[in-house]
Amino acid sequence: MGGIRIRAVAHAQLCAIVVACLVLMEPISHAETLAELGARLGRETQEAYAKSPYTAISSNYFNRFLRDPDARPGENEMELDGAWTIVSNATDREFGNVMAAHLAEFLRDRMGVDVKQGDAGEKQVVLSDRGAAGQEPASFAIKVSANRVAVTGVDAEGMRDGVVKLVSRIGMRQAPFLELGTQNYSPRLRVRLGAVPYGGATRDLIFMGYNAVFAGGGELYGISTSDAIPELASRRQPGALEGSAKAVADAKKNKLKAYAFISLRQKFPETDAIFQRDPTLRGTRTWKADGEFVLCTEHSAMKQFLSETMKQLFQAAPDLDGVVMIIGGEGFYHCFMRPFGVEKGHTNCPRCEALGAETVVANLCNLLAEAARSVNPNAEVIAWPYSAEHVWSADKAQAGFIAKLKPGAGIFTEMEKDEYVEKPDGVRKHLWDYSIDLIGPGERAKQQIEACRKAGISIYMKSEPELGFEAPRLSHIPCMDRWWDRAEALASCGADGAWVFPAFRPNYGTPPAEMNQLVWWNPAPGKDAALEALAARIAGAKAGPRLRDAWRHVSDAIAFSPEIPPYYTGPYYLGPAHPMCVDPDAKLPDVFYGQYLFMAEMSDSEGLPARPTFFTSPRGNVPVFLRMYREMEAKLKAAVDEIEAAVPDVPDRCKLVFDSDASAIRWFYHTARAHANFYESCQLRDALRALAESETKTPEQLEAAEKQFARWRDVLLDEKANAETALPVMESDVRLDWYYGGDHTFPHGADMIREKLRMLEREIDQVLPAIRTKALAN
Repeated sequence: MGGIRIRAVAHAQLCAIVVACLVLMEPISHAETLAELGARLGRETQEAYAKSPYTAISSNYFNRFLRDPDARPGENEMELDGAWTIVSNATDREFGNVMAAHLAEFLRDRMGVDVKQGDAGEKQVVLSDRGAAGQEPASFAIKVSANRVAVTGVDAEGMRDGVVKLVSRIGMRQAPFLELGTQNYSPRLRVRLGAVPYGGATRDLIFMGYNAVFAGGGELYGISTSDAIPELASRRQPGALEGSAKAVADAKKNKLKAYAFISLRQKFPETDAIFQRDPTLRGTRTWKADGEFVLCTEHSAMKQFLSETMKQLFQAAPDLDGVVMIIGGEGFYHCFMRPFGVEKGHTNCPRCEALGAETVVANLCNLLAEAARSVNPNAEVIAWPYSAEHVWSADKAQAGFIAKLKPGAGIFTEMEKDEYVEKPDGVRKHLWDYSIDLIGPGERAKQQIEACRKAGISIYMKSEPELGFEAPRLSHIPCMDRWWDRAEALASCGADGAWVFPAFRPNYGTPPAEMNQLVWWNPAPGKDAALEALAARIAGAKAGPRLRDAWRHVSDAIAFSPEIPPYYTGPYYLGPAHPMCVDPDAKLPDVFYGQYLFMAEMSDSEGLPARPTFFTSPRGNVPVFLRMYREMEAKLKAAVDEIEAAVPDVPDRCKLVFDSDASAIRWFYHTARAHANFYESCQLRDALRALAESETKTPEQLEAAEKQFARWRDVLLDEKANAETALPVMESDVRLDWYYGGDHTFPHGADMIREKLRMLEREIDQVLPAIRTKALAN
């Protein structure tokens, strides 16, 4: 099953980095609370990333663009120059001026065109939020003639998105040239929710093509001012409702839809004053024999608390479009979430056990939806059944639960989670968490779409913007062919919207994250032409084809990933920092132990201990997995070769974004190489250690052992070279450093690699010869 995760609201959005839970590990101190650790490393993370050159990409969307000095307008193109004026003809004049200012900044700073803003001038770019008659909401048209560019939205949202598309067209052209003629655009999805890139602002999210954002919310016990359960007053966070209201208001200034992410994670000890006063409020005991309790959502006082809190949230932020909560295996606790000592689908709360899981969870969602709609008739309460299949749901698609939902409730689900990908040699890869191996939607998601259509409720699809658990330490997985296919699948799967945000780390605003906006509107460009143009924009015209080929190789490599290993553990995550464990019984240095903060979902204390980040032996069908990791290594080596061949031809203006992509490709290659080396080394180690313990050895065994030892030494030497080459990659890209892991934190990646290299020296020079002497003794 999928394990335990922490998610938190940060910067008015769901931000998987869980900045509030980052910790400093020099040294590991159990005297600090989880919150103190989080605050401390949160500051260090921001300071470290501020020094990275790649902060320029995520903190300002426009920085990825720069004019090509060699570009010339084509026969059917016009050029924007300093003679042009941007005119706002919007009903909401203030918002029109904001979008005009964004466009002017882009043209000035990235295209070298100092256009004016105002009403004067014979050459005008005119922004309007009316006049695109006969089109669906948020549609727009861009009409280009020699002296006039008209960006006309059917409404304010359409005008905003028209400016986004105009910037995209100019940016991809790498010059302020526009093709003459008129193009009408219509949105393929009603809701496109994204995450503000790390260090960036709402504007950056808008120009990545999104029209919705997480705003406000948080833990309900902190938000609420309800007196339905008096003892909960001590858990209130003063100003929480006001903070939510401000976040929603800020989103609405940009005509964005706003959704609050809410949770009910806090639990209660058996001796809590609430239970002293009213023992019937006690819900299920969670997680373990001495685990804490939740408050029963079927108790009348808890129902009153939940209803009043939801009304308070929407009264404070009346323009809030909805709330979203995880009701599967974490986040928003009810009596069927992680109950201790019972089978799946049961609980140790007698009141809820009598009703059944689907009824209790649906009642909770419907109660919240009814309360929300009493304030805002169009509000939605979106339930995310993440891992419900493993915790309480009677069926994989939660169809029984969905059938019980009433108007105002809705579903949020993943494109690929809990599907299986069949591979050669009997490998059946379980996608127990986010993956880019399966494009989707999977069978579960298809069934959920059908169930929601039958129930008459909304359904939204989740995708990571940059990563899958095939390589979760990268800033992004540059498998652009797969990301394009995922974006197309999101737009065409029949869902009401796509929510593309990172659930376990920041959004770094890399090419996969920005590429979605090329697909969000009809007409969408063809895949090959669009990716070729994007590669040329990132690497320059001459090096672009090399980068495009590198993306193909990375996309091909994903097909050879045989499994998703446990969270953040082993060579798939540590890559060239992972110890080779030539002696599997040896105690490893402390640098290879880290804190898995997400385990605080159980209790805060569970997130603090230092735990192994490594494996001492390979997983799965070792010979088959080894072949697959070698295939991944070969594909990624081909990608790196393309990158290295491209480097001399990358123009200076393109180096920042190109280097960002190249860093991810290089680290992915080093990781796959380390993974394959670890598997082969362990396979040889185990065979030769067994031979060393054997009392009798045939000549044939001894002859084979000589070759195995030679190969083993070669593998270890190759891994030494791999780690040495990978070290400067880690040192030059803070995004790769798991010290800043978000929902986990380990010692610095560079420190781990250096210790591994010291260990390899000893393993090659001392441990390996000792095993060889014993194994070959006859």
